[in-house]
Amino acid sequence: MKKGIISSTYGDIYYELSGIGPGPTLVLIHGVGMDHLTFQEQLVSLERHYRILVWDLPGHGNSSLKNYQKRFTELSAESLNELMEGLQISKAVLVGQSLGSMIAQYFLLKYPEKVVAVIHAPGIELKSHVGKWAKWMVPIFLFLMGLIPEKMFCKSFGKHRAEKKEVQDYLAISIGKIGKKLALKITADMCYDLIDSSPQTPKVPLLMLYGEKDLGFIKNASKAWHKKEPSSHCVEIASANHIANQDNPEDFNRALRVFLEGL
Repeated sequence: MKKGIISSTYGDIYYELSGIGPGPTLVLIHGVGMDHLTFQEQLVSLERHYRILVWDLPGHGNSSLKNYQKRFTELSAESLNELMEGLQISKAVLVGQSLGSMIAQYFLLKYPEKVVAVIHAPGIELKSHVGKWAKWMVPIFLFLMGLIPEKMFCKSFGKHRAEKKEVQDYLAISIGKIGKKLALKITADMCYDLIDSSPQTPKVPLLMLYGEKDLGFIKNASKAWHKKEPSSHCVEIASANHIANQDNPEDFNRALRVFLEGL
């Protein structure tokens, strides 16, 4: 395994590159308030067959954040491009978890020649475009979230996104490291990403994964996206919430392998 830090426009980015095999490089992109440790079960299962890059988003885990003057999703996509260039990774399969799915979509828009396929776990299509009518709701949502005490906010973050107690605890600790203020700022960016209109991403092989116990609108968004893209694949992960890769890694990894073997 190769570990290190690469300096990017938006901060020092921590990464781990491991695995062997003839398959394409997999780039795993975690969600808000998390870090590369969320993907440990995927590394164990897949690194014998694929080269895998895990990394901490700017301001998360062991990565720093600077020049936060544009949407977090966009600056993260640019940071990933700088990381891949530094590691001489010319093409990759992107696996985006929640916020990571949005970053993967931005990356595909900006650097389509570098993307083999995208796995959204789960994801909402930026092109879905909620509509500008929802824009006024974002400040109200942020104000209400801001009233919640920090400790309660972190505990609730874990409890409502995972089924397993150990995953809930991990989420509460990891979100606590970046803090409520940054988490809400990133969440606001995600909301505006869905509200504002976005161009259609280039066509690549797609896999949508979502947890059986995730929120209804997230499951419905995955199904609608799959229906819109007939050549895509969509799999429900049993006994899993939003962080399906940790709640049920066996089924999650199986779905990944089946999709990757078909590329």
